[in-house]
Amino acid sequence: MQLVTRRRYGTGGIFWLVTAALLAACGSSSPSASGGVAARDGWVGAWAAAPYGPYPLGPLSGDAATPVPAGVALPLPSVLPNDHASDQSFRMIVHPTLGGEVARVRLSNLVGDRPVHFDAVHLAHSLAQNTPAIVPGSDVALRFGGAPGVTLAPGAEAVSDAVPFSFAVGDDLAVSFHVAGESGAITWHAVSFGVNYLSLPGAGDTTADPTGLSFTQPSVGWFFLSGVDVQRRDGAGAIVTLGDSITDGAYTVLNTRWPDDFAHRLQAQGIAMSVLNEGINSNTVTVAGTPPGAEFKGPPAVTRFGRDVLQRAGVRALVIFEGTNDFTAGQKADAIFAGIRSLVARAHAAGLCVVVGTIMPRNDLTFGWNAATMEPEREKLNTLLRAQTDIEGLADFDAVMRSPLDATQPNPAYYSPDLLHPTPVGTQVMADAVPLAALVPPPAGTCRR
Repeated sequence: MQLVTRRRYGTGGIFWLVTAALLAACGSSSPSASGGVAARDGWVGAWAAAPYGPYPLGPLSGDAATPVPAGVALPLPSVLPNDHASDQSFRMIVHPTLGGEVARVRLSNLVGDRPVHFDAVHLAHSLAQNTPAIVPGSDVALRFGGAPGVTLAPGAEAVSDAVPFSFAVGDDLAVSFHVAGESGAITWHAVSFGVNYLSLPGAGDTTADPTGLSFTQPSVGWFFLSGVDVQRRDGAGAIVTLGDSITDGAYTVLNTRWPDDFAHRLQAQGIAMSVLNEGINSNTVTVAGTPPGAEFKGPPAVTRFGRDVLQRAGVRALVIFEGTNDFTAGQKADAIFAGIRSLVARAHAAGLCVVVGTIMPRNDLTFGWNAATMEPEREKLNTLLRAQTDIEGLADFDAVMRSPLDATQPNPAYYSPDLLHPTPVGTQVMADAVPLAALVPPPAGTCRR
């Protein structure tokens, strides 16, 4: 048996290490399962979310205006007493952007305060949107180093063994797992803008329940789950989109985020590359100030880069689109640009092609925008971003999302009423503005790194 632990290598990121230790009721993960840009074993991320927390910290607990699907809420206190899981099961619904025949999943205890034990983990096809039911006969039990479960030390991530499992692009998958005993602090991704499901405390292992009737509590949030990978032998790769709420999908439903729309562009051209959404609501590039709600934004990009980009499986390219929240946190254009440049340098050192997005106009009141002081800084940052000569491409979101009448204002045809986040029309405009060729290797593109 193995206990999954971690080691830190400086402040730039967390690189996972698996240390063997004989313990009762523990599972395992193999060192090669960490994936990353150096992987040559065919593993590619098919779906991902950036873990943070602990639950209930996140935009839903920090901003009452954050929209959620009708009838869906954070888990009730009686469902997660003391904000912990207790002998209960979770069913997380994900939407991969790359298919295949062999799969594995990633579980995270990133912000845990004690070891958490998953004694059953299952993968299945979801029967339909907005239901916890799974397709009969599609369920498979996953193992970790040959064991049926795994124990994760605080801060650790585990990757399951490979399992034959056929799925196509766009299929909805259900990842179910049972937390044995009490979890302690829960790692999660606070807003999925899709529906996931929990059982009641003490319900036991219901991971194989095909009807989903045991999963009585809907929620918007991915708990413990950080990724689903697929094994490919055709040179497929992954593109990471690193961003904030606009990338994460605020105000979107049914997989209409701009990274989803960009994935559709790849699929329409027959390009075997996934898009991994590593956006976090309210996220910043820099270690910015401490404005109200700072505890809800997750770690800044400069500190989470190693985990959320470099340690994802099969990554070949990166889109960086962050900075607007740094302004409202008190940062200036020069500091934000320096942070973005540090990410570009790290990505290039790891062999990734990089596209950087300009910062879109905004005119919101709710989220702290002060046009008099911040608009000049936004324009300065965009000038600096456009002047870069060593990146593979620029996604000029500012140019396509601004008003045709006033370049400092958002185009209302593309924005939700908050004048910060795009509508589904706007997300498509953004996706179309990403230079696809810069992120894709030949012959379809020009990314030769």
